[in-house]
Amino acid sequence: MLATVPNAMLNLLPVISDDPRPLNALLEFAPGAVIWTLAAFFVGLLVMWKFVYGPITTALEARDQKVEDSITAAEKARKDAEAQMGQAKAELQKAQENAKRMVEEAMARAEKQAAEAVRTADERAKAELQKARDTIAAEKRQALQEIKALAVELTIAATGKLLQQEVDAAKNRPLVQQFVASADKGGR
Repeated sequence: MLATVPNAMLNLLPVISDDPRPLNALLEFAPGAVIWTLAAFFVGLLVMWKFVYGPITTALEARDQKVEDSITAAEKARKDAEAQMGQAKAELQKAQENAKRMVEEAMARAEKQAAEAVRTADERAKAELQKARDTIAAEKRQALQEIKALAVELTIAATGKLLQQEVDAAKNRPLVQQFVASADKGGR
């Protein structure tokens, strides 16, 4: 079996001997070992490149792409949030303006209703005052008529006593009423 193994390979195999080898033997230059070392390195490098570095590179590129996508999505979300915030601020300002307008309208309606109530109450008070004045005037006229009638009666009775005779009240009443009416006009 040893005959089939090339000489360079034999140089790689440790020599079994009883005498110990010095440590500097590791540092001796062996051209066959260098060739096989380089060949193993390049074969290992190709295998590593294909099965280790390739997937790692692909995973890193995928991770970089995910990070870039996340950054893009975050930027888009930030812009959307800013747009929504601007829209919310505009809606809030519009709602505040509507509320202010509604309050002003309510105040105007309240003032108008208060003015209407005052005007209505004033009109009622004036109507009641006029009604009271009319009632007082009617009662005054009625009282004056009663006083005049009583004055006529008293005048007739007094005249009858003065004359000591019976005075016909029916005949003299129009005359006395005319006299009282003329006295009333002259007295005023």
